[in-house]
Amino acid sequence: MDKKVQSVKWLYLTVFLLPVLAMAQEKETKKEKETKIDEVVLVGYTKVSKKDVTNAVSSVKAEAIKDMPSTNAAEAIQGRMAGVQVSLSEGSPGADVDIVVRGGNSITGSNAPLYIVDGVQMDNALSILSPKEIQSIEVLKDASSTSIYGARGANGVVLITTKGGRKRAKTSINYNGFLGVRKIQNTIDVLDPYQYVLYQYEVYNKGGVQTDIDAFKTRYGTFADLEKYKSVKKRDWQDEVFGREAFNFTHNLSVTGGSDNSSFSLSLNNVQEDGIMIGSGFKRNMANFKYDYDVSKAISITLNARYSRQMIYGAGTSSTGSQSTNRLRNAVRYQPFEGGSNVNVDEFDPLFANETNLVNPILLANNEVKDNGRNDLLLNGIIEYRINKDFTFRSVIGYVQRDEMVNQFSGPVTTLARQNNDQPVVFMSKAQSRRITNTNTLNFRKTFGNHKLDLLAGQETVKTDAESLTMNIKWFPKSISAQEAFANIQAASPPSGQVQDIPKTNVLPDRLVSFFARANYIFNNKYIFTASMRADGSSVFGPGNRWGYFPAASVAWKVSEENFLKDSKVVSELKLRAGYGLSGNNRIPAFLYSTFFTTSSDYGYAFGNNVTPGATTGAIMSNLNVKWESAASKNIGVDFGLFNSRVYGTVDVYQTDTKNLLLLAKIPQTSGYEYQYQNSGSTSNKGIEFSVGASIINKENFNWKIDANISANKNVIKSLGNSASASANSYLYPSGWQNNLNDFLVQVGKPVGTYWGYITAGRYEISDFDYNPTTQVYTLKAGIPSSAAAANGAKAVQPGDLKLQDLNGDGIIDNKDMTDLGNAQPKFYGGFNQTFRYKNWDMSLMFNFSVGNKVYNANKIEYSTQYLYRDNNMLAEVANRWRWFDDAGNKVNDPTALAALNANTTGFTPPAGAYFLHSYAIEDGSFLRLNNVTIGYSLGKDFTKQLGLSNFRLYFTMNNLFTITGYSGYDPEANTRRNPLTPGVDYAAYPRSRFILSGVDITF
Repeated sequence: MDKKVQSVKWLYLTVFLLPVLAMAQEKETKKEKETKIDEVVLVGYTKVSKKDVTNAVSSVKAEAIKDMPSTNAAEAIQGRMAGVQVSLSEGSPGADVDIVVRGGNSITGSNAPLYIVDGVQMDNALSILSPKEIQSIEVLKDASSTSIYGARGANGVVLITTKGGRKRAKTSINYNGFLGVRKIQNTIDVLDPYQYVLYQYEVYNKGGVQTDIDAFKTRYGTFADLEKYKSVKKRDWQDEVFGREAFNFTHNLSVTGGSDNSSFSLSLNNVQEDGIMIGSGFKRNMANFKYDYDVSKAISITLNARYSRQMIYGAGTSSTGSQSTNRLRNAVRYQPFEGGSNVNVDEFDPLFANETNLVNPILLANNEVKDNGRNDLLLNGIIEYRINKDFTFRSVIGYVQRDEMVNQFSGPVTTLARQNNDQPVVFMSKAQSRRITNTNTLNFRKTFGNHKLDLLAGQETVKTDAESLTMNIKWFPKSISAQEAFANIQAASPPSGQVQDIPKTNVLPDRLVSFFARANYIFNNKYIFTASMRADGSSVFGPGNRWGYFPAASVAWKVSEENFLKDSKVVSELKLRAGYGLSGNNRIPAFLYSTFFTTSSDYGYAFGNNVTPGATTGAIMSNLNVKWESAASKNIGVDFGLFNSRVYGTVDVYQTDTKNLLLLAKIPQTSGYEYQYQNSGSTSNKGIEFSVGASIINKENFNWKIDANISANKNVIKSLGNSASASANSYLYPSGWQNNLNDFLVQVGKPVGTYWGYITAGRYEISDFDYNPTTQVYTLKAGIPSSAAAANGAKAVQPGDLKLQDLNGDGIIDNKDMTDLGNAQPKFYGGFNQTFRYKNWDMSLMFNFSVGNKVYNANKIEYSTQYLYRDNNMLAEVANRWRWFDDAGNKVNDPTALAALNANTTGFTPPAGAYFLHSYAIEDGSFLRLNNVTIGYSLGKDFTKQLGLSNFRLYFTMNNLFTITGYSGYDPEANTRRNPLTPGVDYAAYPRSRFILSGVDITF
């Protein structure tokens, strides 16, 4: 077993299981039960006692995250729920958060769960919620619980309830604010100035071309001059671009109260955060008002209004585009010292940019401006009418509006501007989506004797409308600023014979109507049966395929209520569960069953001296027959409590089979199109989840609690239908960081996210060659396969060149020797949290971990490959490469002398061919991260009472304190490609930072 896997397991046992076993021997001082099994959870449009839940549900309550300061609600729940992976794509302010439930089911579609906030559907809801206003988060994981939500429930359902006021409570004011600073945690090691010029000497002089030799002398001097670079001051561009101390100011203010028949809650949140990168930052303002009123004993209403306004500043380090958008490259590969060019290093040198494909990283950061703004509005109202003691009618109506804008400016030194006459380019986009939701339910609850019946019938409609407008505007005056360009797009003036691109518009209406029912029956408080059915009609599908039907059933047996366990002193709670259900997914764009045309000057034609825009049908072919994707889930679970529920936990085993995948399939180009959405193929997810917690010590002055979870999921592609190659068994897919690089394999029998490339076999040694002393030429011996075509741009290989494995033994290394290099799926993952309270002190430690996943370090490929450009810096490990020049700068050809020169080197010569994936860049992504440490001190009640306060707490927190990992990049959790088919790619990710803060929590 891998040592890292063992170390994580031993740490897990040490910090969790051993204290639990020790605690089991301790005599209890209290007979107070924990509430983990007793608590109420929200499941399928109704609240249920957790004792009576028959489904797989993970839950986080406000109590668990109330003492953890964070600006992002997703960060606050990371590692807390079994089977729920929460990860940040990169470290930039406002970075996307990925939440995947039980491995995800789709291949090319979204694997994001469905979010329901206070009964209303929202997209990526955690990004607009402050952790302080969350009352509870329930994640429904199996189809027996999600099927009642039908549409889009296949990837799990996240139910979020926000805090409200309390009736018959006096008005309370709470302020929670903190000040913090972020700092980059680690950087990529690169060659220092002396190592850099030695490498450039080799690159310029190896071929013996006199013009190259002279060019080196002009730029760097003679070999004798290179000694001075040992004393040249190194410019650490990563530190200059990402090294600033980034401050964060966060304020949370809430006012709550209530009378005999009403309650209210007002929450305000303000975040101002700098990014560690020049020009980056994040601002957010949120307001939420919630009001509950009992009109009478039978009728109550709830009104909720939420508004969020946020802005993300900075172009970051990359986009989902290819190598041309990689801004991190400039900070890593730019020459590490002053000079070396005829133009001052802090000024733009167009000749140097053309020769190196690099721009001074500080100039570039100041020449790229991106403002990404978003406004979110949520209005919802709830009326509940208790018709009699058995029947309750409930109606929820909600309105959600999202307005998004992107203003991006590319100044004269950027690649995009240099491609357009060295004139600035502006990209602007605006989008608005509006969703109206209405849900009506009738609930019947009745208890008679040993029988308890709960029936629910409902109807729901969701109306969504969206429009977007994008503009790409070129040829601005060179002297114009970003803000001037955004405000005066008419200042752009096309050269003679050119026209601006036509703005692109898009309209995406979506309609959904649903009918559902649920029945829950409990006999003798021991045996529980639940069944549900939902029918969904969606407008995204063509006539005849719009309706999907999603049944589910589950059972549970409270074993602890049986006579043989009822009086047990060890087993206080024991429940067995089993469930099966179908849930659906309709997450594809609208109108894919019809053909639409797109206009652009890209499709234009010349008419006179001008270009006339043309029209095209686009790259996606319509498909009238596309229908619902469905997921069938089976789940068996156990809920337990031991020692009067001081130890509690859950075990779940599941299998989810997804069929009729909504797949964006590649089709023959003879059709005139490149892609088509099809119901092609199926996937399977199998796994086991274990969550456990314990109140280890529960005394008046000292309390120690621990909660932990661990999950394992195995994902397999079962079928690819008609979407694959002629064999319908596999196809290759590009990650996109480098054009035309098919580095992922999609194949039946393998998991999604399988890396596809060559196996690194070290380097060619002198023993692999025959040497001709007359011509001084090295020629590969017979039977030694050559990597020239795959790795060296078809140039003959030489000693020290990268060597790849010839897997099929044909003597030629080509794409037939590419193979499965692993995948991004972890063997297991999870987290554990410990909380301590000693008198007025409190402390919490939050860890999360992942074991067995591979990371595709695309940065490593780029920063160790020579390819097209000289004068690019390299990874520090390149200093240990194969040497061709001795300490006097003379080229060595003699085999004996060359072998002696490289007796202590282990690295290969950076390949001169195009970028390609080999196992050198596939690294173990296992990690153990201490995500959060918080220490707090609360003033005593007597003292706070004298101050007129009910609570006064000071706290100190460190986020991302340390990460134990063997991964060589910035962050083993980086995932920059934003595509389910290409997970685990670390390419030009914004570095993750450590966050240190202190704050105060005061309640009046």
